[in-house]
Amino acid sequence: MKTYSFCFFFISMILQFTETKAQSYEHIKVDELHREYIIYLPKNLPKNAPLVFVFHGYTDNAKNVMTYFGMNEIADKNGFAVCYPQGWKDKRGDNFWQVGYYIHKEEQVNDIKFISVLTSYLQKKYHLNKERTYISGISNGGDFCNLLICKSSGQFKAAAPLISCIMKDMYDSCINLKPFPVLLLNGMEDKTTYWAGDMKNEQGYGPYLPTQAMVEFYIAKNNSMLTKTDTVVGDLTIKDDYTVRSFYINQSNDKPVWVYTVKNGGHAMPKYLNIASEVWRFFSLY
Repeated sequence: MKTYSFCFFFISMILQFTETKAQSYEHIKVDELHREYIIYLPKNLPKNAPLVFVFHGYTDNAKNVMTYFGMNEIADKNGFAVCYPQGWKDKRGDNFWQVGYYIHKEEQVNDIKFISVLTSYLQKKYHLNKERTYISGISNGGDFCNLLICKSSGQFKAAAPLISCIMKDMYDSCINLKPFPVLLLNGMEDKTTYWAGDMKNEQGYGPYLPTQAMVEFYIAKNNSMLTKTDTVVGDLTIKDDYTVRSFYINQSNDKPVWVYTVKNGGHAMPKYLNIASEVWRFFSLY
């Protein structure tokens, strides 16, 4: 009787774990390369649910960004899938997304194709909504979002590039970009992705636009007008610890630009903002 009870308990625990497990490590072959990613599927996810991609930064990885970004918890509450693709390793052994940095000029990996193929594959495999697929990313992952906005041929509905920039070559190739909903967040004191940009290529990554020029690029493409601003305050004991949110709207095309300016922000997201929640609030409008 005790043996039976123990076996029943053990089997029950296995079944419970299987039923509640939502995260899996998978791979897909693209251009003869086995590309890895993590897919998170909340329990009881309905068919035709939205899909959100989150791209890690340079030298980071899919598991880390999944852990600290907090999008899985938002997915559980709102019923959508989340994919965390893994960047390829460069010649230094660091994970990256190919956005045209000068240090990656010799790297031949085609990340745009990888994500395009992966998007279609996941939509089909998990019965996800082709009209409600979104992208977000941090640092190099945010830069990659900017590139995908230009090069993805309508696969994505909205994007949230965070702590990002637009490379000069990328900007030149995206001159014919159609209106597209974008949420941007950058820190004014960032020592890695300069608020003032680096058009002289002093860092060696290649020329990239100032943050304000990136904002104006999207506003111009969407023909949006500033309609509202507000302020989110962080630690009241720290001077200038706040974020200004600016909302640019075009009523005719419904393609807004939301800009989060972190007053004293560096190359990190402000701890007093639930960024994942803010990003999903933006995505859920589309």
